[in-house]
Amino acid sequence: MLSERLQKIKDRVFDVEFHEPNTWYFADVNILNDENKNEPLVVRKGLSSKFLGESLPVVIKPDELIVGNPNMNSVGFGSVVPQYATPKEEAYGAKYKLNEKSVWGHHPPYWEKVLNIGFKGIIAEIGDAIEKQYDTGHPDMKAIAEYRAMLAGIEGVLIFAERHAQEALKMSAAEENADRRRELFQIYKNCSRVPYFPAETLWEALQAYWFTYCLVNSGGEFVPLGRVDQNVYPFYKMDIESGRITKEEARDLLGSFLAKCNERVCTDTKKCENHYDFGVFSQGVPPKFANDMEETGGHESGSYDSRSLMWKDEDDPYSENNFNFGQSANDWLMNMVIGGLRPDGEDGTNEVSYELLNLRFEMDFVMPTLSARVSRKTPESFWRALSECLKHSQGEPAIYNDDLIIPGFVEIGVPLEDARNYTNDGCWECLIPGKSHFSYAHVQNLRCLEWVLTRGKTLLTGEQEGIDTGELSQYEDFEDFYQAYCKQVNSQIDMQVEKRLENLGLSCAIAPDPLMSSMFENCIEKGRDLTDRAIVPYTFHLVLITGLSDTVDSLTAIKKLVFEDHEATLEDFRDAVMHDWDGYGELLHKVRTQCPKYGNDDDYADEILLRVIRDFEDHVSGWRERQDEIMVPCGIGTFENYAALGWNLSASPDGRKAREALAPNYAPTPGMDIQGPTAVIKSATKPELLKYYCGCPLDISLNASDFMGDVGTMRMTGILKSFCELGGCIATITTCDIEELKDARLHPENHKNLMVRMGGLSAYFIAMSPAQQENIIQRFSKGALIK
Repeated sequence: MLSERLQKIKDRVFDVEFHEPNTWYFADVNILNDENKNEPLVVRKGLSSKFLGESLPVVIKPDELIVGNPNMNSVGFGSVVPQYATPKEEAYGAKYKLNEKSVWGHHPPYWEKVLNIGFKGIIAEIGDAIEKQYDTGHPDMKAIAEYRAMLAGIEGVLIFAERHAQEALKMSAAEENADRRRELFQIYKNCSRVPYFPAETLWEALQAYWFTYCLVNSGGEFVPLGRVDQNVYPFYKMDIESGRITKEEARDLLGSFLAKCNERVCTDTKKCENHYDFGVFSQGVPPKFANDMEETGGHESGSYDSRSLMWKDEDDPYSENNFNFGQSANDWLMNMVIGGLRPDGEDGTNEVSYELLNLRFEMDFVMPTLSARVSRKTPESFWRALSECLKHSQGEPAIYNDDLIIPGFVEIGVPLEDARNYTNDGCWECLIPGKSHFSYAHVQNLRCLEWVLTRGKTLLTGEQEGIDTGELSQYEDFEDFYQAYCKQVNSQIDMQVEKRLENLGLSCAIAPDPLMSSMFENCIEKGRDLTDRAIVPYTFHLVLITGLSDTVDSLTAIKKLVFEDHEATLEDFRDAVMHDWDGYGELLHKVRTQCPKYGNDDDYADEILLRVIRDFEDHVSGWRERQDEIMVPCGIGTFENYAALGWNLSASPDGRKAREALAPNYAPTPGMDIQGPTAVIKSATKPELLKYYCGCPLDISLNASDFMGDVGTMRMTGILKSFCELGGCIATITTCDIEELKDARLHPENHKNLMVRMGGLSAYFIAMSPAQQENIIQRFSKGALIK
């Protein structure tokens, strides 16, 4: 049960802040002036961060214990940052589709460094590094510029903290309530110490965490919170054991921290401003790859074009324009991970893990996205706590299987101690905190299959984008046809990895991040920015199978109906997809009723799943031998963009119509998983997923009525443990009542807390577009039956 304080905070957030548009500061601010225009660009970026600390509004709200507010931005609506580049630098960036907004986030910082040594310790490290440079007699001036930029950015965080200290002191003097006066004075003392000094208490640790996040995020970086329970537990433990605070007081601190993560959410996203820069990318696009950018991840996907558009009531509500709003519009890649193994190999589940889990759901917040790591060493009490939340939950926490993911990291070359400390990037991709630089790329497997049918021509555009693999008449058996599909896929894998190698480090020339870099390994040691070429220990480029379920079901239909039953020809399938299945009702009926589907523990379909996954990983793995600058893991994913991704695709041989949504991530096609969740898990775990450790989330939809009471809790625990024991990677589970979803669409005012999973995040159902709401309802219509 929430304390009176936390209930008041929750009411304020839900009843007031969720309905008010946020102010976007610094949209037209340029810090470039005569005094700094000749400084290196990275120094000006550091001064930009300092400007944020000097200029962000300082507001301390009633009842809150953690203070500070970042500038408004979001994954869906973009960001605004002070400009600092010269016209010449902007012109250079534009050649590669880059500007000051081309920051990427995703990379999890080394938050515990700020908590444990404070920026005082980091400043000392930078000072030592500068001294070493000067001692050589030939200092690297690029390194000196990076160090100056780091110090300027850090100064911005410290100024931000000091401004809050002074505001708290001022408010305490005017406060009439004695208890609140003491709280405000303690806030003053906290803000005067952290994040400059190392934190000494839980309150200080949470405040240092939040101040640092505010400045990093206000610079446009969408970064995760990482392993919050592991990072703050030592302070919690010391406070409780010393009697400094009670567990109830600690709970209020944790709840206030969670509330800060949600104050920018707006459930009426039509009120929000849009600052997304269409055509500007985070990693850069070399000119020779310009025509291929629609398939590249990292804010480089044509599937995200909807972010350049505002919601328009006059538009078809099922149009691409409105897919994005209400989902990633309220997302900051602010993922929080609890539980899991510690670097020493022991289980790290602690009291803070339970408190954060329970508070996250008692407060009904959408942020931070919650993930839980589990292993064979996870205590039964934590399994039960997770199950209790999941049987009532709307997609969280996502479940991460340490027993697969950690060996996957080790297999690709990450030391075991680092592997055990993995977290995620804000969606679900697994990374090493403070040591990873990350990007990803979509390979549109379903489009590759289309290109086999059309000799490389994209049906929706009429353009020749794939390989011409020849006439359909040449394929004498399924193996010949499948190899043509692999040829298309492999060419796309090669293009995506070659592109990443080409653009590696490009963004450093226009959008470095010296403040973030101060919290990453090697950056201070080498005097280089995080965005520079392969500076941190692990530079990951994740290559994703996109549209897996639709592709597997399409290949299954072709194999069965064309090459085995001889009830159709390849030309029939080509013509059907070209005509969006119009006039091909008989063939469509056979596809839907006679052909096995992935997700039903059917070996016929699952054998094709095995081949698609294995052949993809084999080709990706070849890039390990061809270069050594980046690590290239495999993944399976659409993130929350499965509707927008489908919008850019023609009809497919599995019976899907043109522009219909894809199945999300590693999930079966909605409505086709008719044998229940156990069958879904069995199908998904038939392939060995070790090389997919970076992420292949299986989204499972369950009917809430099947998980009532203690029996329901045990049933949920059984599902979770089976998933992990069979070799699953990541599972996201949504338990919901289909009638509640339908009523929420008609009466949104009665369902303001209803959340659903969106692939890489959770979103309030009432804030989603009609197209997304319909897709969610489909997921519960047929496939969520316990058998």
